[in-house]
Amino acid sequence: MRLDGSIEVGAPPAETWAAIVDPTALASCVPGVRDVRAVDDRTFEGRITAAVGPIEGDFSFTSVLTEVTFPDRLVVAVDGTDSVTKSRLHADVHASVAEPTPGRTDLRYDATITVKGRMAILGEMVLRATAGVIIGQVTRCLRARLETAGAPASAAE
Repeated sequence: MRLDGSIEVGAPPAETWAAIVDPTALASCVPGVRDVRAVDDRTFEGRITAAVGPIEGDFSFTSVLTEVTFPDRLVVAVDGTDSVTKSRLHADVHASVAEPTPGRTDLRYDATITVKGRMAILGEMVLRATAGVIIGQVTRCLRARLETAGAPASAAE
């Protein structure tokens, strides 16, 4: 399954980049993610619980930042295994940031996701719908965090 798109954020590219290259900070915006810890400066482990159609999975995952080149290229490889169904997930995620107008960021992403096992039988439509919900929640969280952080105190209140 392939997902791609862009997210417009009312914050400068450097601030947006800093938020997406820090997996422990980004994890707080992803629903169901917990227990994220750094293995080294580019490898992180954690868990995510997500309902995919009628099946709820509890995946342990490892994410590796394979390339970090501001502003053009962030590449992350994610591997996970569900403790309940033993389904496996692999994702290759690419991201970049651009500044279409001063102080605003266009965060572009492209992900190729492969699911094997019981969860794969649900089909791409169900998996895509679940991914869409998660992307929407991450988008709202990033915007709230970054746009509020850069706003004057009176505007943020």
